[in-house]
Amino acid sequence: MTNARRSDPLALGLALLLLGAGVAAFTLLSLSADDVSYARSQWTALLSMSLAAPALLLYVLDRGAPGSWWRAFWTVAWIAYLMHFWWAVFRSFNGDFAAVIERQGWVAYTNFAVTGLWTLDVLVAWLLPTRANSSRRIVLRFVTWAAVGASFLAASALFRAGAIAEIGDVLALALVLAFFARVLGLTRSPLVRPK
Repeated sequence: MTNARRSDPLALGLALLLLGAGVAAFTLLSLSADDVSYARSQWTALLSMSLAAPALLLYVLDRGAPGSWWRAFWTVAWIAYLMHFWWAVFRSFNGDFAAVIERQGWVAYTNFAVTGLWTLDVLVAWLLPTRANSSRRIVLRFVTWAAVGASFLAASALFRAGAIAEIGDVLALALVLAFFARVLGLTRSPLVRPK
């Protein structure tokens, strides 16, 4: 893995800029809502899914170890997801996990698992970047990618209607196309370290 794949300030800068713009937008859009906490919970979920989309696609398209663009978007999407978790659990439900479970049922447990897995994956991506190709890291990355992707697709395409469902459908289609591009050998290969 070359230094260019480990650290690219443009990738992180752009991802953070998009996160900041998204937070500003959902803050303004939610001011007129009847239930600001619920509105912000919904907007942060959409922001997280939008920011995670590039990372979800890069995971499929890039045959090498994930690079700086994947890590940047994966990280800021996780930050947006933590905002969603905060607004959903601690503002909408006042920190009452039993009420969350009662309302969401088994979905609540999957959301808690995704939160834990994604947090672990982001920490490993930043703290242990040189171990990107270890077998445990590859398994953690795949399981987290699958869990986060399934969570977003279920929450948008299956459990919602209207524009949010359409965004989920577009993400699902993009993932299918990326998968076929990879199977057909149309994706890029890992960067080769110069000798």
